[in-house]
Amino acid sequence: MKAPYWVALALLLALIIVPSVSFSLDNDRTLVRVLSAGSLIVPFTEMEAEFEKLHPDVDVFIDGHGSIQVIRHVTELYQEADVMAVADYSLIPMLMYECYMPDSGESYADWCAQFATNTLGIAYSSSSRYADEITADNWYEILARPDVTFGLSDARFDACGYRALMVCQLAELHYSDPDIFDTLLGEAFTWPLTVVEEGDVYTILVPEILEPASKKVALRGSSVWLLFLLESGDVDYAFQYESVARQHGLEFLQLPVEIDLSSFDYSHVYERVKVKLAFQRFRSVEPEFVGQPIIYGLSIPNNAPHPELGAEFIEFLLSPAGQQILSEQWQPSIDPAEVDRAEAVPASLAPLFQ
Repeated sequence: MKAPYWVALALLLALIIVPSVSFSLDNDRTLVRVLSAGSLIVPFTEMEAEFEKLHPDVDVFIDGHGSIQVIRHVTELYQEADVMAVADYSLIPMLMYECYMPDSGESYADWCAQFATNTLGIAYSSSSRYADEITADNWYEILARPDVTFGLSDARFDACGYRALMVCQLAELHYSDPDIFDTLLGEAFTWPLTVVEEGDVYTILVPEILEPASKKVALRGSSVWLLFLLESGDVDYAFQYESVARQHGLEFLQLPVEIDLSSFDYSHVYERVKVKLAFQRFRSVEPEFVGQPIIYGLSIPNNAPHPELGAEFIEFLLSPAGQQILSEQWQPSIDPAEVDRAEAVPASLAPLFQ
């Protein structure tokens, strides 16, 4: 376990529980706020330090949350950010393109760049129960054992959470076992998850209240919060991105590519599973998340206080120096990055997507 990263992570997560934090301790420096998926905290913290070396008059503040919560901070809590980066690029067009600012009527965002990928698997430690037995063939049997505990992030707030549900449903198809989802999660919550089968598509319905029914399953608002539970031994396993597990020196079980949401070659398999919030979570949309390869997305909100500096941070992120940081921190990148609406991208960033 790399102590400096844990210290940085603890400090950052301590800060994000105070939603009003939006200031710089140094009044002579311009604050650039980066709202990011929790799984990006480690590489983004390194980029913060390097970016500030290049811009000594700037103070970058990395504010990490579950990816859905990142969107909510802008569209529902009305917090301003200069850059936002989420673990599921589809959240930005889904939840921001047709969500309008009350003062101007302008949408909160109108472009999204795809810049990174990942793999979803199972993180654990050498002291986890049955750590010497778990494999890609029996992991769901190990997690189902009565004395084993496992964690996942909350599908109502975090992309890793709804992707973990997808993995469990995809596992039924891959292992030809129709009971995996129900065995692992059927009785895990006080208000149960339900699965609706229509043809060859499975839709997982998430209730408004998601509360563990026992200590068997631990639920947290962001996948990075599960790291503390693994380190303390409060859970044996957790559904986690490979980059996060590697960054923190954890064991990582690579699942079959047919279910780990990592490969474009299996998009047709992943899309057989959907997750839908079975309640009105957002003002104007009812999100439905379709299984697809993991792709991270970023944008600059249209009400960003310092959009030029936000663009410069993105330019650094996509530069060779930023790409090296991603690589060193096990975060696979899309190079070159791709954008959905080239005409809406700030002029300074346009050359990066040509």
